[in-house]
Amino acid sequence: MIQSVKYTSSGVLNFTFRNSVRLRHKLIKAKEEKPPPKVAQDVMNYIENTPEYAGIKNQIPKYLLRKYKAPESMYLINEGTAKEIVKAVKKNLIIHSPIVEVNPGLGILSKQLLQCQKSNLYMYETSSHFSQYLNELQASFPGRVKFKIADFFGMWKLAFQDKMDQGNRIQELLGDLATDDPNRVVTIVGSMPGLSFVKHLINTIVFQNTTSHLGRPDLFITMPGHHYEFLTDNEIQNRKHMAVPTLFQLLFDFKILANVPKVHFLPWTHPTTNKRVTLMDEHCLYLVNISQKRELPVPPDYLPLLWYFFKPHMFSKSTRVIPMLEQWIPGCGVWLITGQDPPDTDRRLAPGAGDAPLPHMTIFTEFGDLNLKQKITVFKKLISWPEFEQCPFRVSMENNLPKFVTAVEDDEKTSIGTHMDDIEHSDTENET
Repeated sequence: MIQSVKYTSSGVLNFTFRNSVRLRHKLIKAKEEKPPPKVAQDVMNYIENTPEYAGIKNQIPKYLLRKYKAPESMYLINEGTAKEIVKAVKKNLIIHSPIVEVNPGLGILSKQLLQCQKSNLYMYETSSHFSQYLNELQASFPGRVKFKIADFFGMWKLAFQDKMDQGNRIQELLGDLATDDPNRVVTIVGSMPGLSFVKHLINTIVFQNTTSHLGRPDLFITMPGHHYEFLTDNEIQNRKHMAVPTLFQLLFDFKILANVPKVHFLPWTHPTTNKRVTLMDEHCLYLVNISQKRELPVPPDYLPLLWYFFKPHMFSKSTRVIPMLEQWIPGCGVWLITGQDPPDTDRRLAPGAGDAPLPHMTIFTEFGDLNLKQKITVFKKLISWPEFEQCPFRVSMENNLPKFVTAVEDDEKTSIGTHMDDIEHSDTENET
């Protein structure tokens, strides 16, 4: 309510909003007096009653003692498990490959990594809470540790900004870790409590493959078993359609190296209410090696188009192939039906000897009739036809870019919870 209206000496109205000011003061006061979130009692009991955590229990921030549905980060607190992880990682390390640890926290795994090999360790931590402990580790291993408070897997934002204004944010983030060699392997170690971690990687490869300055990532990631099952679902190779697992399997090679107790990582998560059928141990996290393929399915400039091609709104299992493609290039169905290509086809982009042959195509052929490799063949045919660059497919893709590409500034993290928009909101753990 406006309490008074006065004129200034210049004749301009001066409104005094006393009620508004009073209300704002109350809101600020309420925010200041709001008690901190309560820790989970079972987590506290576990930390308090486990003797080996006596030395670190006072170093753990309170927000890691809560339970979350989908935490963005996860921290290892058990030295024995750190040794097991490093033992498995060491067998698979590529000699002279730089090593990056994402969110090292108290540095328990970092210390083991530094002791088992001679390469330098690049540490990127999102929380400044751990700075003191990581600085101490840096002092203990002079010249071998490079530490930054930064969101390593948020580098796609910086890469996109660099692309827009020819900046050098990525090189500033990576420092001497940056490379112009796309085949340089970089070993990345960390934990992946949810799917957003993999989506970060997919984003980086799909949207900034030519500007990331990172090289080819070779990851050693601890993750829940049901997430690994989701990403590696064999049905994707046949008729099932989900965009994230499809892109994951097209861009990465993967294998399980070991399993470790889930309780050795903070924060803990709430039990899932989904009654999924799984062969994985839900009480464990799985140490998984995820490596970017040496050869991607299409040239880097066409990866965003491939991403758009596999979005659920583009097609489903029952969508007919030819009518859908003819929405973009009218009359192209004849090339699929006859098995021929137009005379001016771009052979650099067209399917080659290593691509899967298509079955006999008719106007009734559905995408559900094709396996994943055959869908890639269809995509390569589409982008190789001479009419493609004049058709609206690329413009449509650019108009439907995800929020993280079109609004890179709007990404302030206010909690440990997931802050990324999913690549595909329809790709959930329960999708069948």
